[in-house]
Amino acid sequence: MQLKSVNNPAGFTLIELVISVAILGIIMVGMYQTLGTVLGSHEETTEKQALLDMARFTMDRMVRFAQETDEIGPDGILNDQLQVSERVLDTYDNATHGYLVDGDGILDADNDANGFVNDSGSDPKEYITFRVDKTDASNWKIEEQRPDYSTTSTLDTTAWEEICEHVAYFNVQRLADDLVQIQLTVAQGENEVSLRTRVKPRFVD
Repeated sequence: MQLKSVNNPAGFTLIELVISVAILGIIMVGMYQTLGTVLGSHEETTEKQALLDMARFTMDRMVRFAQETDEIGPDGILNDQLQVSERVLDTYDNATHGYLVDGDGILDADNDANGFVNDSGSDPKEYITFRVDKTDASNWKIEEQRPDYSTTSTLDTTAWEEICEHVAYFNVQRLADDLVQIQLTVAQGENEVSLRTRVKPRFVD
C-alpha cells in the first residue's frame, strides 16, 4: 500500500514570521506610549502636589499670624507685602533663653510677663512681615521676617527666611479695617496652583 505524502512543514513561513513581528511591534509601541503617558501624568501630578503643599503651607502661615494680630501695619499692606503685629509665637522662654516645646505659658509679645500683650511701655508691638523677593526674575520667592526673641531688644528681628518659591503672583488687599484678602499663585512649568482666602483678624476693630 502506497502512503501519500502530506505537506506539514514544521515552524513558521517567512510571511507568518514577518506578520507576527509586525503585530508584536505594534503592540510594543502602544504599550510604550501608554507607559509614557502614565509616567508623564504621575510626574505632573507629583509636581503639582508639591506646589500645592508649598502654597498651602505659606498661605496657612500667613493666615495664622493675620488671624491673631491686633494691628495690620505699621506700614499697612503694600500689595506684595503683609506686615502684622506678632501675637502667635510662644516657644521662647525668657527665663532659660531656650525654645521649649510647650512654650513659656505667655505670648512672646508680653515681655514683662504681666499677662497683657502689646500694652506699650516695655511691651511695644513687634511685627512679622511677609514679602516677595524678586531678585531672581525667573523664580520669585516669599520671605518671612520674625521678631528675634533670643535677645532682650524688641527691635531685633531674624534674618529673612524663604518659605515659598516659584511665586507667580502675590497680592494682599485690605477689604475693610478688619478684613484682609490674600492671593497667592505658584507656578512651575505647565503646573500652576492658585489660592485665595479672606482673613478677619481677631483683635482688630
